Amino acid sequence: MTLGKIVRPALLAMLLMSSLSSFRPVLAQENKVDLTIRLLSEYYKELAPGENVLLFMEVKNNGNTAISNIRFNASAPQGWQTSFVPDSISHLSAGSSQAVDVHIVPGRNTSKGDATITLLAEADQTRAVTSTFLRVKGGISLWLWVGAGIGALVLAGFIIVFLRFGRE
Repeated sequence: MTLGKIVRPALLAMLLMSSLSSFRPVLAQENKVDLTIRLLSEYYKELAPGENVLLFMEVKNNGNTAISNIRFNASAPQGWQTSFVPDSISHLSAGSSQAVDVHIVPGRNTSKGDATITLLAEADQTRAVTSTFLRVKGGISLWLWVGAGIGALVLAGFIIVFLRFGRE
């Protein structure tokens, strides 16, 4: 037997063993957890201070396993109130979705401008986040107070001038 006839089968066996050691069997279907939330109503809304705005949010399980104990929370500017109906979902089957009403009320002293609201759905297995922009219209603006103060000073100046140099 020659050396070439022994080395070739040995090299072939080594190559085969190295490729088998890195082989990982692929499972037919691994558990996938995928929770998404999205707003169904207009993405950008205008509202007045103290006005209740209703947004519709879809909570969807895109995975292939059920998601349990989904709780909702919102990050809003100070003085704003947020609530969810329902406030939690105990079980969401794979591939299913559920609508949630999101009520947002800006505080009565909210100034005019844009605000970002971040919505969070947190479950035992995962979490999902989305955000929206709301524009507060007709709120009390700083410039309104500045203008009113200047107007009051001008009026007071006219009154003082009239009383001092009035009818002579």
